[in-house]
Amino acid sequence: MAYRNRAKIAPKEQNAWNVPLQPKPDPVGGRARKVSTGGSSSKTVTAPATPESKIPLPTVSSSMLKKSQDKFNQVQRQHAEKAKKYAAEYVSSEEEAEEELDEAVGQGEANELATRNILGDVLRNYNGIDADVGKTQDYLQNLLESRNAVCLICIETVKRVDRIWSCGACYTFFHLMCIQRWANDSMSMKRIHHEQQEGYYNNRGEYIPKPALNVQWDCPKCRREYGPDEIPRHYDCFCGKEREPAAHPWLIPHSCGELCEKKLAPACGHTCRLLCHPGPCPPCPQTVSVSCRCGSSPVKSIRCAQKSWTCVKKCKRTLSCGMHECGTQCHDPGKCPPCQNRSKQPCLCEAQTKEVNCHESRWQCGTVCNQPLPCGLHQCERVCHAGPCGDCPLGLPRSCPCGKSETRAASCAERIGTCGDTCDKLLACAQHRCPERCHQGACGNCLELVPKVCRCGSTKKPIVCHREAVCEGRCKRMRTCGKHQCNRKCCDGQCQLCDRVCGKTLPCGKHKCSSMCHQGPCYPCNQKTTVKCRCGGTVVEVACGRERKANAPKCKLPCRVASKCHHPNTHLCHTGECPPCTQPCGERNDTTNCDHLCRAKCHDAVRVVTRDKNFKPAGPWEVPKEIVEVKALPHPPCSEKVPVMCLGGHETADWPCSNSKPSSCGRPCDRLLKCGVHRCPLPCHKVTHRASTTQDSRCEACTAGCSLARPEGCVHPCTLPCHKAPCNPCLVSMKAQCYCGLTQVFYKCHEFYPSDMERMGPEELAQLTVRRESFLSCGQKCIKNFPCGHRCFSICHPGRCPNPELCTKKVKIGCKCGHRKAEVSCRVARNNSTLDCDQQCEAIRAQKQEEQERKEREARAQQELENQRELEEFERKFNKRKYRERKRHQVREEETGRHWAVYVVPVVAVLLGVVVYVWLMQ
Repeated sequence: MAYRNRAKIAPKEQNAWNVPLQPKPDPVGGRARKVSTGGSSSKTVTAPATPESKIPLPTVSSSMLKKSQDKFNQVQRQHAEKAKKYAAEYVSSEEEAEEELDEAVGQGEANELATRNILGDVLRNYNGIDADVGKTQDYLQNLLESRNAVCLICIETVKRVDRIWSCGACYTFFHLMCIQRWANDSMSMKRIHHEQQEGYYNNRGEYIPKPALNVQWDCPKCRREYGPDEIPRHYDCFCGKEREPAAHPWLIPHSCGELCEKKLAPACGHTCRLLCHPGPCPPCPQTVSVSCRCGSSPVKSIRCAQKSWTCVKKCKRTLSCGMHECGTQCHDPGKCPPCQNRSKQPCLCEAQTKEVNCHESRWQCGTVCNQPLPCGLHQCERVCHAGPCGDCPLGLPRSCPCGKSETRAASCAERIGTCGDTCDKLLACAQHRCPERCHQGACGNCLELVPKVCRCGSTKKPIVCHREAVCEGRCKRMRTCGKHQCNRKCCDGQCQLCDRVCGKTLPCGKHKCSSMCHQGPCYPCNQKTTVKCRCGGTVVEVACGRERKANAPKCKLPCRVASKCHHPNTHLCHTGECPPCTQPCGERNDTTNCDHLCRAKCHDAVRVVTRDKNFKPAGPWEVPKEIVEVKALPHPPCSEKVPVMCLGGHETADWPCSNSKPSSCGRPCDRLLKCGVHRCPLPCHKVTHRASTTQDSRCEACTAGCSLARPEGCVHPCTLPCHKAPCNPCLVSMKAQCYCGLTQVFYKCHEFYPSDMERMGPEELAQLTVRRESFLSCGQKCIKNFPCGHRCFSICHPGRCPNPELCTKKVKIGCKCGHRKAEVSCRVARNNSTLDCDQQCEAIRAQKQEEQERKEREARAQQELENQRELEEFERKFNKRKYRERKRHQVREEETGRHWAVYVVPVVAVLLGVVVYVWLMQ
């Protein structure tokens, strides 16, 4: 029994023409089946609509048929429930998606929606910012959408059901069996090469054993080395928690769906909070509370991946020069940059001066010192240096060139000659000594004849010591490739790598290996091949050998297939059948017999699925035959917008041409009634004349009260029924506070707000304002104060108090020093707020100044005494190396002169201060 694959049939959309289609049979009463009978021929039947219906079979009894029918209905219901449940969670595999891509319309949008759903499930438990997961999300997006994940070893597609292994450095996928074979072959080749190596003798006759075996295998892409114990043995998910993870349609392929929880790098103590995913983990999104790099700002919360943050404060630390501050923005302690301030500094020998950075104050000019040495015969040959040149080097104890006889010359001008003995210095070979007499300069090469073994160890003969023994034999060992001989003259056992090109055909079958000759399988082909679209206008590059299984590229050029309707093809190049035309029809609509063009979607070639009405099924397993036809459907009703006026003539709206009849717009009629004030409140209704704005025979009569506007400021309504203007004056009594707020005043509303106020001129408005002020004034004295703080002397009034400059209240004023005081009027004090100082004020000011100067002189004298004491203490500690007589004499003279000045100067200053003070007081 084979189910019909309905996924390959385009869904039937509701069209604008209401084409009658044959209804589907009830999925419970009978399911469409197709049963193969014999060879390739098949018979199609439809199940009866009800379980009680019987099928006339001459060879089966009615009771048996009823039992079989009940059993079939029960099984059919179970299958329908399972099919509905599976359809809600089903996601087609890559192979099915590739087959349906050419047949289904809109499959690209479905794939994009599925990709977004998968990425949302993976990132749902991530609480960081979007920028932190950008790298991982891009990796997942490319992985899910490209469908070109290829194993670089076998050049085959890595499917969602394959057992894989992912490299820990480059995160590339490989089939588990392929990477195991690759690792075992690599280590086997290295073991074979190690067994072929042998020990050898070097040119000194020492035996050099072959190196120790170090067997490792590397990733085919990034060449990261792995140990033998790191060969993958099991199929694990990306996070390593689950072994042999099952393929789930709503999870990332090869993942377990649990939290990753890998330790993040760099190590911060947190783990990855994403679901099990391929590729690297994003930076740590956790928040930590840390201070700035310099530690001067309060702590704040930042992302753990940032580790540190920089404040806006400037560093105040003193630089190594000892004069300038750092001044750079917040940085780590102890990492201040070198001082960049420039100043003129002399070189070490002080012969030259130039402007340099503070941190380069110790610099050399590069000239030879040439200062005369203490011997007076030679000059200093050292380059610019600090300090004294030192003693003459030729005046120190010297020896002959061979070093056997040592003598001390009487003068640095004398020359030390050779001693005449054998040189006997150790030569460069480190085995023999120089046989010549004591000589100047370096010794020559060693000429001793010693027996030496050649590099390959096959020949031994005497040869000069400083030369290397080389024979004429050719090395017969195999190189690392295991195919070619070394053929090197007198090889020392370290055969060079093979320098020939491999030339084997790569797995792609098109190119040959261009690497040097090697053992084992060749690396995957790194060449690219092209894959073209249907029209050949777009070409993309894929890995060599993948062009047969790679999907056709998305082409942006127009499709070149002939159109089935009267419109040209406007869609892009594609594979499979062309999608339905989505352009407007554009032909005259003959359904409504109007002059408008059809604006509906093109219906010249519409796919219509029908069923045979005369089909009689032989059983519930047969399905009525579906007939798929491409037909030209009639034009739908015209939907062109035409202007239609409503029943009351209020507005003109655009209605479809097929339904262009006047109707009510729903707005109020709003025609002026006979009262001349109100309008008709009925909704839009039919009238005799649509252009008229006065009351019609079908309008409602006025039953409202007066609604005329009252004078501005009056809030009392008119009590008369609806009438024409004007209304009677308002007689309501009003109560308000006076300007000073002490008394309540009363007045009539029409007196304060007259009805003819809008028609008054400027003079009448001014009189109205005066009258209103008189109504609101209580006639008593104002209780407000002037800006100077004194009481206003006007009658209750609005606004600010008038004439504040005429205030005559008495106030006190004084001079700047506060000695003189006087009482004047407020008006005079406002113009001149202070008095002039007299001679007595000046005398008091001079006396205070003299007192301050005297205190400053006493402080300076005390500071000089303290400095003198510190200087004497310093000289007592650091002048011990001088001769006793000279030191005592100098100290005695300094103490005599300084003590007289220390005691006499303060006494004279105090006496002068007393005299000045007495004179000022008199």
